[in-house]
Amino acid sequence: MKQILIATHGKMASGIRYTAELIVGKMAELTTIDAYVTPEDNVEKKFEEYFAQHENDRIFVFTDLMGGSVNQKLLGYSQKENVTLITGTNLPVLMQVMMADDDVTEEEIQEFIDDAREELQVVDLGGGKKSTAGKHDAESIAQGEKITAQTAAPDVEKSAPKKAPAPQSYDNSTAKITALRVDDRLIHGQVAMTWTKQLAVQGIVVANDEAANDNTQKMALKMAVPGGIKSLIKPVDEAIRILNNPKASRMRILVLTRTVKDALKIRQSVGEIGFLNVGNTGRFDGIDVSEKLVLTPTIMLTKAEQQALKDLVALEPKTCMQQVPNDEQKFVKDVLDKLN
Repeated sequence: MKQILIATHGKMASGIRYTAELIVGKMAELTTIDAYVTPEDNVEKKFEEYFAQHENDRIFVFTDLMGGSVNQKLLGYSQKENVTLITGTNLPVLMQVMMADDDVTEEEIQEFIDDAREELQVVDLGGGKKSTAGKHDAESIAQGEKITAQTAAPDVEKSAPKKAPAPQSYDNSTAKITALRVDDRLIHGQVAMTWTKQLAVQGIVVANDEAANDNTQKMALKMAVPGGIKSLIKPVDEAIRILNNPKASRMRILVLTRTVKDALKIRQSVGEIGFLNVGNTGRFDGIDVSEKLVLTPTIMLTKAEQQALKDLVALEPKTCMQQVPNDEQKFVKDVLDKLN
């Protein structure tokens, strides 16, 4: 069985575990050792007990500094055939190993490290010399046209040709979507690191009027898109038009909305959705929580959103609530039935 040990100076180990599990989900196979928190800490004994307990497991050890004492004390254990020691670790590498199969190879881990190096960069949305414009996105998933982050600047978008208006009805839509997720943060760690891999998607369509009309939001969201995945950020009606393009049905696409109401509109306008998931919604809309139905700590619904959710479940009975793939999947219908 795969086991992961995070060992660092101070409380970095516990902190990075908390963050990783917030995005990926909790793992029983993950252990942390916060070294030298108190003068009485016997780090050597903790390591000895850990490796004795897991001598028959495949162990991946993460430490903070190559020349640090924690890493030095673990060098001896790294000579065992079942132990791989990774130092100078960061969150992207840790999460990749957490999500990998038990038989992940050291060559694959090296690829994770190479990818993670690209995550370390200066972020600049101003389009200046520090711009991260080298990261490519797709202006149109249906057309497959690639652009750089710089070409998403306001002056370029204004000069782009206007799209044809969306049809008034999609009653006979044959559009097929791999997954539709309600998530008030749209593209973020849980989506980029877990759901894209779980669903094996090739493209992400963000359907949100506000984000589509805010260039700063658009740039920030596009930066969160994993490499190799195309992305679009469009108003809801425009997203529906794109999803009904026959070319879009040939791709595995994850559609993201911020509200249940927008998700319902999309479901009413496409022919088929493989997986419909309510993850996070209603936390940042400025409406007092006392005026909402709290289904979970991350799903808070106004009366209008409650009705939209009921209508959505009527169309798609298998609509579920799930933050990350490792969480228990609960059908919204069952939760709503218990409330009635």
